[in-house]
Amino acid sequence: MVIEQAMGLGRSHGHAAEARLSDFVERAKSDGFIAEASARHGVSGVTVAPPRVAM
Repeated sequence: MVIEQAMGLGRSHGHAAEARLSDFVERAKSDGFIAEASARHGVSGVTVAPPRVAM
């Protein structure tokens, strides 16, 4: 199953806001929050995308 979700913000918020949002999403994936929320709401057959590798 694919669940297409996106988060975004206006460019006027700047690069710092973009970095914070990206950090939030990556932490939510890596600490298991997304998987736990999916299970809590009875969503099955879903694989959470792996966190992005820092460069």
